Amino acid sequence: MKTRLIGGIALVALAGVLATAALAAGGHANKTASLKIGVSLAGYSTDFWSSYVAFEKQAATKYGASLVGPISSNGDAGKQATQIRTLISQGVNALIINPVDSAAIAPTLAYAASKGIPVVSVDVAPTKGKVYMIVRADNILYGQAACNYIGSHSKGAGHVAMLEGDLASINGLDRKNGFLNCMKAKYPNLKVVEYATKWDTPTAVNDAKTALSTYSDLKGIYAHWSGPVPGIIAAEKSAGKFTKVGTPNHIVLFSNDGTPQEHGWIRQGQEDATISQPANLYASFAVFYAKQAVAKAKYHAGMSTDHGSKIVNLLGNLEDAIVAPVVDKKNVNDPGLWGNYKK
Repeated sequence: MKTRLIGGIALVALAGVLATAALAAGGHANKTASLKIGVSLAGYSTDFWSSYVAFEKQAATKYGASLVGPISSNGDAGKQATQIRTLISQGVNALIINPVDSAAIAPTLAYAASKGIPVVSVDVAPTKGKVYMIVRADNILYGQAACNYIGSHSKGAGHVAMLEGDLASINGLDRKNGFLNCMKAKYPNLKVVEYATKWDTPTAVNDAKTALSTYSDLKGIYAHWSGPVPGIIAAEKSAGKFTKVGTPNHIVLFSNDGTPQEHGWIRQGQEDATISQPANLYASFAVFYAKQAVAKAKYHAGMSTDHGSKIVNLLGNLEDAIVAPVVDKKNVNDPGLWGNYKK
């Protein structure tokens, strides 16, 4: 899939979706300099999230909004709740939240609603509480894609290590379930060994070392995010088990994010594939929907977008289910992938 560049999303951003005059003639969003959007992230120390922040600032300029934040809660759900109350006290008109914990965010969502502040949830969906829109890809499909890739590129029976994200996040849980259920149904000769890392890169790398030393028949490693990849490659080399993609005894390595670094490892034959989780579209449409929420635009499940996704129902909320393609050596140089953007 070729995702459209961020500069083009203002043109008919959601074809046929708008039920109000929130967009001006020609599909451009009306610019309202007084629109203040508070941004709360679980963290943004990774390459994915630092890129997301840069894209979000561009989107705010495009849509005539000012961002208050982004504020990082460093993975602390309680801290995030306090920070969001502070954002609300600063007079924001809407909130963009990347929840630390899919369930624990519910009281904060209720508080925002009591103050008349609409919320867009980005990347992570709440399992409780109401938001205006979720901007997120289907993470069960992430797990299924990893399963099918590792399963189809492995030979014989053996073990596969899964380095899990935080299962308190619906993203980590969906990736786990998508992968496990697919493996059990389609590749029963591959036994999955689960490692609970909670998105912690040092923990994940140590777990990968454990898997490499424990299972002589290790066929693949699925990392729920990109952070552990360089450590995994280094661990394989240190253990004398590294071979390039496509060579005998290669351990298939699959991650999620689609960062420029992952693309580099794929080009070098050190990593097999990743999911391009589109940071540009996440950022762009998070700001877009925050603006639409203030304008009280109406959406419903079943609507199609011009960027290849659909509006779906997820746990009682609406979600723009952004499309996230698999990236491997065949399409790694696609200029439409956000990880290949020059800026």
